[in-house]
Amino acid sequence: HRAKLTEAIIASERLDREISVARDVQIGTLPKGMPVIEGYGFGGAFQPTDQTGGDLYDFVPMDNGRVFLLMGDATGHGIGPALSATQVRAMLRVALRLGSSLGDAFVHINDQLCDDLPDDRFVTGFFGVLDGNTNTVDFHSGGQGPIMHFHAASGEFDWHPATTFPLGYMPQTNLAPPLTANMQPGDVLGLISDGIYEYENESGEQFGQARVAEIVASNHDQTAQHMVNEMLRAVRDHGGAAPQADDITIVVAKRLNE
Repeated sequence: HRAKLTEAIIASERLDREISVARDVQIGTLPKGMPVIEGYGFGGAFQPTDQTGGDLYDFVPMDNGRVFLLMGDATGHGIGPALSATQVRAMLRVALRLGSSLGDAFVHINDQLCDDLPDDRFVTGFFGVLDGNTNTVDFHSGGQGPIMHFHAASGEFDWHPATTFPLGYMPQTNLAPPLTANMQPGDVLGLISDGIYEYENESGEQFGQARVAEIVASNHDQTAQHMVNEMLRAVRDHGGAAPQADDITIVVAKRLNE
């Protein structure tokens, strides 16, 4: 019995080490800092439930005052989804280095995931290009939604649903043109994973869109990262003693007032 127990302890420690390595790799792929686009501020956060998570986000600088915004969620928890998340980020960066357009990158990565993933696995993903010259964000959202757009002038919100099915779900034969969000001075774009919207407190009440909207509306004159931090604080307060059940990822882009 003692020998078996020792073996089990050693195996458990080895697994912990391997998970720790996977976590280090995943954390290493997160953005090291925020992109620099004149007239814009950015914020981001990633809090996995386990040591590794299936959520991902990235900012990829492009030429001519543009930046690629990526946010996604691979189904499930643990190492498998974490590998899928890391794979999507890596494929996107290679696609952009090779000069792929927004639509081409989306289609190629989707089709590769169809080849690679088992039938019950897929990745929701927001692929967007923010252009600091035209003050627009063109985007495809595969199963990822809602996408929040706060209009500073009116104080109103748009909540964009997903524009197409998740990545890896089925081959893309006819991708529609991207949607465009026009960013006016003070506007805020929020890419927020369901780990925030569906965060439950001890009585099972979800955090919900209304609380997200309240935080953005009352903090939109602050920095993008401040809004991210306020969401994290508020969701923790809401959850109380209830454990975090899903990965949390937030990306905020704000057009600064001129």
